[in-house]
Order: sequence, then C-alpha cells, then structure tokens
Amino acid sequence: MRLIWAALVLIVGIGGLGVWAATRTGPSIEDEIRAAAGGVVTGAIHPMSVSVSGRDITLSGTADTEAELAALKDTLNSLEGRRVVRDGEVVVLPVSDPYDSAIAKGSDGSIAVTGHAPSVAQAETLDADGLAGATTLTLASGAPEGWSGAMLAGQSALDALDEGSFALAGTSAILSGLAQTPEEAKAAAVALEALPEGFDRIVAIDVLDNGRVSFTLQYDAATGAMVTGDVPETLGIDGMAEALGIEIGGEASTTFGGFADLDVRLRALAPILPDLNWLSLRVEDAALFAEAESLPGLDVGTVDAALRVALATDEVSVHEGTAPADGETRTNAATGRTETAKAGYWLATPDIEVSRATCTTEAETIQAGRSVRFLTGSAELDPASLAVINDLAGLLLTCTRGMGMQVQIGGHTDDQGDEMDNYRLSVARATAVRDAIIARGVPANKVQAFGYGATEPVADNTTEDGRSANRRTTFTWP
Repeated sequence: MRLIWAALVLIVGIGGLGVWAATRTGPSIEDEIRAAAGGVVTGAIHPMSVSVSGRDITLSGTADTEAELAALKDTLNSLEGRRVVRDGEVVVLPVSDPYDSAIAKGSDGSIAVTGHAPSVAQAETLDADGLAGATTLTLASGAPEGWSGAMLAGQSALDALDEGSFALAGTSAILSGLAQTPEEAKAAAVALEALPEGFDRIVAIDVLDNGRVSFTLQYDAATGAMVTGDVPETLGIDGMAEALGIEIGGEASTTFGGFADLDVRLRALAPILPDLNWLSLRVEDAALFAEAESLPGLDVGTVDAALRVALATDEVSVHEGTAPADGETRTNAATGRTETAKAGYWLATPDIEVSRATCTTEAETIQAGRSVRFLTGSAELDPASLAVINDLAGLLLTCTRGMGMQVQIGGHTDDQGDEMDNYRLSVARATAVRDAIIARGVPANKVQAFGYGATEPVADNTTEDGRSANRRTTFTWP
C-alpha cells in the first residue's frame, strides 16, 4: 500500500514540474532571447528586425554586406537558450564598385538624382537638406566615407551654375556644366572645396559670358551697318544704333563687361560717317581699331585725324576713296540722302522743288555750322571743307539743271588789312570754290565767281565773332 502511495506522489510531482516548466519557464526564455537578439540588430547599418518562436530566431530586413550578416548571425548564435538562427528573409545589398551617384541640373533648374545611396537614412537626410529625389536612389554598399557630405557639396556647386551635373565615381568627384559668368564658375568651384577629405575634384565648366567686350562693326555707306560679337549689355545693339544715328543689323550677343566711353566714342563718330565709303570698327582685348575709306575727293589726312579724335585711339587707318562710275546711285546709310556718282564723286541729290529762294536757303543750310573755309591768308581750301564742297556741288548740280538758272559764288572778307588785298583774296577764294564745284560735274557755264572784299558785311567787324561771320562764301541765283 505504501508503495502505491509513493508512486502516486512521484507521478503527481513530475507532472506538476512539467506543467510549471511549460507555463512559466518557456515564455520567459523566449522573452530573454528576443530582448537579447533585438539588442544585437540595433547596431545594424540598415533597419533589421528579429522574431523569436520556440527559441528559434528569424532575422528580416536589409544587411549591408555578407560580412555584416555573418557577424550578426555569429552574435545571435552565441545567445544562451537560442535553438536556430534563420536569415532567409534578409536581403543583402549589392556592391557598387566604383560607387556611382549623380545629380543633374537642367537649364530650367530641374534636379534629377540617379545612382546609389548607402542607406535609407542617409538618403532621407539629403532629401531633408534640399536634394529632392535622393530617396529614389537605389541602395548599394561600397560607398566611400563622406558620401553624404560629397553629395551636399555637389548640390551646392550646381546651385551656382545655369545647368550641369555632379557625379561621384568612388572618390572621384566630377563637376561639369555651364556658368553665365566667370564669377558663377568660381562660386561653383569654391563650393566644391567643401568635399570631405579623400575626394579628388575634377572641374570642367564652360562660361557663357566671359565679360569680355569683343565685336566688329562693319559700316558701308550703301548697305548700312552690321555688328557681330559681344557688345556691352549696358549699351546693346539698340544703344549703339542710337549713338551712331543709324540702324544696325546683326546677331551680336551681350556681355556684362564694359568698354570705356564706348557710347561717347560712337556719338563722336556719328558726324564722320557721312564722309566715309566704309568703316570697319573692331574692339578686342580692351583696345579699339578702325580701318576706313573716305569719300572720293576728301582729304585722307583730315578724315584720319577726325577719326582718331572721335574714337580716342591711334589705331586708325584711312584709305583714299575709290571713285565710282558716273551714273551710279545709292542711298547713304548715314544721311538717308540719295547720292549720284558724278565726275568720280558721290554727290547728294537734294529732294527739293527748285527755285531761287529754295536753292539759296538750302545752300545756307548746308553751310550752317560748317562753312567753306580756307587756309589762313590764302585761297587754298581748308581740307576740312571738302565735304561741304561735295554737298554744295550736289545742290548746285540740281539747282542749275533746267530753267536756265545760273549760280553766282561770292567771296567775302572782313575789313582787316588792305582793301585791295581783301578784294583780290575774295576773288581768288570765290574762284577756288567755283573750280572745285566744276570739278565735281557742275557745268562751267552755269557757275560764276565774284569777289566783294569787305564791302558787304553781315556783322560788326569790331569783334572777332563778327569778322568771322563776314568771312564767308555765298551762293545766289540772279
């Protein structure tokens, strides 16, 4: 009987221990394994989780490399109480070698990011720092140390460019693109200096506007003006045209650079253009060069000197004008007047209704501010007056054509000196003008020369201004 009771007590005790172990010790061991395993994966590069079932550990998530996964498994296998470690749900990232990532900036300012990122966390950080699209990068292992800093430096460099790209190939950082100005190109290069230590920089930036004024202005009296090259944006083609008083064609670009007093020089050139057959004006490397051909019959030295003063340069070369064939016509681009070739000269054909009063007024208008002048004390025409003579010849050719009209050229002096000397000088000067007019194709039988000495003053001879006004050449139609 005692043996039976002893056996019953033993059976009940063993059963109770089994129930206690099943209901108490098993779950506790799982919890301990789960907590320990969770601590192991906390230090993983990428998000990773563990689950424990019956002391079996299952890993899931992303491992950076096979080596990292092996190290995690070794640690987990060392946990007390664990039974099996499974890693079938773990994705191991591919290795990118060389590690490639790139940022492209379009001409419209759009940003495109391509290539690889080391982790979701780093990609999200870049996106938060303003590199939109970084979270779309494909994950891969093998990124060089400082990858995030390099990408941010590339983004900052691209901010200074109109368009371009920044690419990482391992530790080589390549920046290329277009900058509007040298300053922007420099800003991009400076931004790239923020690359972390260990990265090599390769920079290839093209500058759209180098700030250098470099252009050629071609002017032709018959066809007008064209400009090519880079002109100051502060002036532009329209500003150049306004300064010269003519229309300018061409497809010149503008630059932020400048050229000293260019508008002032062009305005000074404007009144000389009517004296030129053609002009080539070139600006290069902060210097100005001019080559021109004067109208036939003009004094080359006078035109040359005028151009040097107007353009403020000694780099001037003027050629003697080529005589046109009689009968040729053109509309002068600088004056807008119709010109006809006569006796080897270009003579303006005035658009007037011919009459004595009209022709007299027109002759006075032509001489306004630029009267016919002579060398001091002589009857030799001042070379600077030859352009006026050309215009007067065109007028006289028109006014003496038909209706039997003739012109009288009168020479006048002030009252200084001997009266007879003044008379002889006035005759000689009137004759010199007549000869120049006839040489330009006006029929000799239509032109007469008279000297009046100081007998017909138009101003007070007691002042220099008055005497200057009295020294004049007049044109009348009897």
